[in-house]
Amino acid sequence: MTLRRVLCASANASLRDLFRVRTLTDALSQDQDNFLLLRLLAASMVIYGHGEAISGDGRPDLFTWLGWGIYSGALAVNVFFVISGFMITGSYLRRRHLPSFLWARLLRIYPAYAFCLLGSAFLLGAIFTELPLRDYLRDHQVMHYVTKNIELGIGIVYNLPGVFTGGQVHSAVNGSIWTLPAEVRMYLWVAIAGVLGILARKYLANILIVALFAWGLHRPATIPLIPLPAFVQLAAYFALGAFCFVNRQWVYVGWPIALLTGALAWLLRDSGLYPFAMAAALASFVFAFAYNTPLYALNRFGDYSYGLYLWGFPVQQAVAHQIPGISSLANALIAWPLALLLAVFSWHVIEKPMLSLKSLPREVYLRLKSTMQRSGKSVSSVTEAEEAG
Repeated sequence: MTLRRVLCASANASLRDLFRVRTLTDALSQDQDNFLLLRLLAASMVIYGHGEAISGDGRPDLFTWLGWGIYSGALAVNVFFVISGFMITGSYLRRRHLPSFLWARLLRIYPAYAFCLLGSAFLLGAIFTELPLRDYLRDHQVMHYVTKNIELGIGIVYNLPGVFTGGQVHSAVNGSIWTLPAEVRMYLWVAIAGVLGILARKYLANILIVALFAWGLHRPATIPLIPLPAFVQLAAYFALGAFCFVNRQWVYVGWPIALLTGALAWLLRDSGLYPFAMAAALASFVFAFAYNTPLYALNRFGDYSYGLYLWGFPVQQAVAHQIPGISSLANALIAWPLALLLAVFSWHVIEKPMLSLKSLPREVYLRLKSTMQRSGKSVSSVTEAEEAG
């Protein structure tokens, strides 16, 4: 086959991928996706979206200016939660083993987060504080910033003594971390539904998700594990992702679906149905991009999205501090590569090595099983069923 024919065949295959419509089950069977790239783009959108708040130049956000009624940072966070709901639900159903599931989630969230908190408190803060360095390091608020935020409770601490005090966003060191407590609570919801056997039964899972949606619409302040009103929308997008995984056999994805739902959302943007149409359009876009865009080769570089999300805001604050009066776009363009460098370091030095320990609970179980078998004891059939799952 000539090179020309090879290139033509590749181009035709790419076009077929772009316009292909199939179920999520079929899409999952291809064993490759663009979720890493999509998360990286979403983290970049968060940096762009925070530019105006940090610089205060009044430049309109692109998505707000286009008339979508939502700014880019909020849109990107919604993307994160759709992806998370989809992937975390799938993760539990593949394992069906609570210790392994919780251990994997802990390794994904905490190492990079702890690195960011410590780096922000003892390096970034020490550089940019207006206090004498000795006074800064002795201030109990520095360690409190780390210990309180590592709890991932609802009382996030945003300030460090004397750091970024002249900023536009009330001297916040990292305004992005407010979503992490909501994320962790979604993991707990998945764990509870999984242990109770709800996730494994589609009809029960659908009943639970629909019931929670209805609960959120009528009495959002009373949903268990959702203590803040700001978490409700994030939980809804997470639940939408979970719903798509549970019903993957009949959820159709592809760019034609994304374009159709996007057009419908645009037409309904001034109606009470817009939030629901927008959610459908966003989920359709997420899966079309993930499974119908032939950019899979980029996955080999690593997953830098989490680190970029964590470090974007502190670096933007540092840029604004060093270059007063800088525009929001320039702030984002300067901060993005600097935050990416920290994200690359975080992934290769901290996150990836820690994630290599994900199989530890299963290895411990297998060793225990082997020891018990040698001693003439047996492992419960329930545990064996979990291992097989």
